[in-house]
Amino acid sequence: MSDEVRIVEAGAEDSQQVLTLLKQLDKETETFTVEDDLANLTVDTEAKQLELIQQSRENLILLAMYQDEAIGLATVMKSETDEFGEVGVAVLSEFWGQGLGTALMEETLTWGESFSWLSGLVLTVQARNLSAEHIYKKLGFEEIDRNKKGFRDKNGASFETIDMKLTFS
Repeated sequence: MSDEVRIVEAGAEDSQQVLTLLKQLDKETETFTVEDDLANLTVDTEAKQLELIQQSRENLILLAMYQDEAIGLATVMKSETDEFGEVGVAVLSEFWGQGLGTALMEETLTWGESFSWLSGLVLTVQARNLSAEHIYKKLGFEEIDRNKKGFRDKNGASFETIDMKLTFS
């Protein structure tokens, strides 16, 4: 890649980029779960959500930008049951294997440890997504549970999932 990829915090002005990226990710991959009501989200609604998230110390959306286009994202949403944030990471398939998922996770961890009020991060990864599982373990996440039928794809097939956790020191 001759141009640099930048990782930026998503703001209200990025609402169209976020929606476009989420719709593309929903078509491309089943390893990242997108909201069921994605088709009903408007740019204005998304802009308001991004503005609230940007003001939060418990929620985050980062974008990986290449040539002014969003090509990946990382999200953190505070759990309703404890002081941990749930992480989601996805990169467009065209850009897989170039370290963007790792870079997004590293930025997320930096934010979590130095800026957030969270106690740590949790995530769920499909057991068949070996590269993602490897990245999470390398970054310090530990397996806490497995669910043999934790994910169901669009065709109804079930896949094993792994719940992982990283506690901030």
